[in-house]
Amino acid sequence: MSRLSRLSILLSIFIIIVVPFILRDKTKSVVLDGSLDTIVILTPHNEVLRQEYGQGFQKWYKAKTGKDINIDWRYQGGGQETSRYIESTLSNNFMNYWINELGLPWSSERAAAFAARSAKKMGEGNALQDEMYDKFVHSNAGCGVDVLFGGGIYEFILQADRGNIVTCDILHESPDLFSDSTIPEFFAGGRLWDHDGRWFGSALSSFGIIYNAEALLSEGIKIHPRTWGDLARPEYFRKLAVVDPTKSSSTLKAFSMLIQQQMQIAYENLRIKKNISKLSPEDELKVISEGWLAGLRIIQKIAANGRYFTESATKPLIDVSTGNCLAGISIDFYGLSEVQHLEKRGGSNRMKFVVPYDMPGSASDQQNNHFENSEEGRFKFILPYGGGAPSPDPIAVLRGTKRPDLAKKFIEYIVSLDGQKLLAFKAGTDGGPVKSTMCRTPILKTIYEKKYEKFRVNPDLNPYEATASFVCHDEWTDPVFEISGLIIRLAFIDNNIELVDAWGAILRARAEGRLRDAEIAEMIMADLSGLSYEEVINKVSSRFNDKNIALALKFQNDLCDLFRKRYILAKSVAEGKAVLSEP
Repeated sequence: MSRLSRLSILLSIFIIIVVPFILRDKTKSVVLDGSLDTIVILTPHNEVLRQEYGQGFQKWYKAKTGKDINIDWRYQGGGQETSRYIESTLSNNFMNYWINELGLPWSSERAAAFAARSAKKMGEGNALQDEMYDKFVHSNAGCGVDVLFGGGIYEFILQADRGNIVTCDILHESPDLFSDSTIPEFFAGGRLWDHDGRWFGSALSSFGIIYNAEALLSEGIKIHPRTWGDLARPEYFRKLAVVDPTKSSSTLKAFSMLIQQQMQIAYENLRIKKNISKLSPEDELKVISEGWLAGLRIIQKIAANGRYFTESATKPLIDVSTGNCLAGISIDFYGLSEVQHLEKRGGSNRMKFVVPYDMPGSASDQQNNHFENSEEGRFKFILPYGGGAPSPDPIAVLRGTKRPDLAKKFIEYIVSLDGQKLLAFKAGTDGGPVKSTMCRTPILKTIYEKKYEKFRVNPDLNPYEATASFVCHDEWTDPVFEISGLIIRLAFIDNNIELVDAWGAILRARAEGRLRDAEIAEMIMADLSGLSYEEVINKVSSRFNDKNIALALKFQNDLCDLFRKRYILAKSVAEGKAVLSEP
């Protein structure tokens, strides 16, 4: 090799490695000042939100106290991964406290009792669990974090029950913030803050569909998705970006809303059929079970239409915006932020975000009522008619914090008018974010007053009015909420190759005119026997949580294998290789 060649190689290496450090944006370097107070915040929120919230709080804190403050952001992934991190860290630290400070022996039995601790189950006869819970909530065990900011409401309710988050007295110090005219305790059938002050909604989050209008057109698809059921349509085969609900609490909540909607459709259909105002408890249980299975079948086809399954709730935004996928499910502020980013960067309106809704009428009307691809111009945000209600995005103080006063200040800022302006206002407006519009839905009613209308990103949006008619019956979906993610993974994701093969074979049979083969094969694929609402609550749930881990894993593997065999049979029938008169 010549000397000139070697010099060229060395110069290339220098350019690749050294030059980026020389030219890097110094303003993005994060160096904490050791002389200042520091608050540690754990969040699943993305970098843009962390930056704007951080700058906003530092400015607000300076104005309130005259002091500067550091913010140490911690990120562990999505909502469920964040919860697992908290639980794992608290478990290790409590074990150290138990052994080193209490001087007591640790055992596998105590570890299991600690993992099963629950405030709701105190006094029900499990003395060891009660002891572990009591010792934990009176310990100094923590996870090195002051505030948990963001994630699914179910995760926060679980954290509260396990004693991982503690009461913040802002509820009593600022009662004007928590009233029917500011932040109500209840909305659309759900809580917006904990009565004991353990968690507070910081914003309202909806879950919807993000899609690429240009990509749909290039694929010859003339119908924009408007309902959850639209994502189950054959046109989207292998073209959806899907997130694993066992990794993302927002996706699990979206699927829960989908199921809740199907339950309510079944309820209304039977109520109208019987011409009564309210169903009997027996009929209500019947429609809940019917809606549960209908929801699972829609999710099954969404999974069959998936191009992949990701652990990241933000990956679908990238792939849909580039056209690698036609559509996906997203939390509202991620979807709206990406839409705005694309329009600002290139003037493109190819990216759309809608919250699914159904028109009034019967279930069949709702399934068949679609809208032609006639949208032009700017993006419009559509709230659901019956597709779900906004859910609070909570914030809480974590047990073991060494800085409870700073933690309380951060929560006070987030729910105050100043903090809520940051969510709703356009970037660059007075009180709004500095660089990036947040595209979030404020929880504070005050922000929807007419005097703030010209500053808001979505001036026509008021969730307290738009979704007032929708009442979410959490009591219907709560018993199956946690386990539904695992069921979806085992039945639709872990054997997705076989599911996709079966669905693809069914679609080919339809195209070839073999409609009877396709019909029988689809019935086999959609067979959810063993997963009825009652069976899941009374049998599947307990088997999944069997104290004998080997038995629990065997049951899960058997369930996965059962569905794999059904999909293989469905494919064979669709291809005409197996003949069945009925599934």
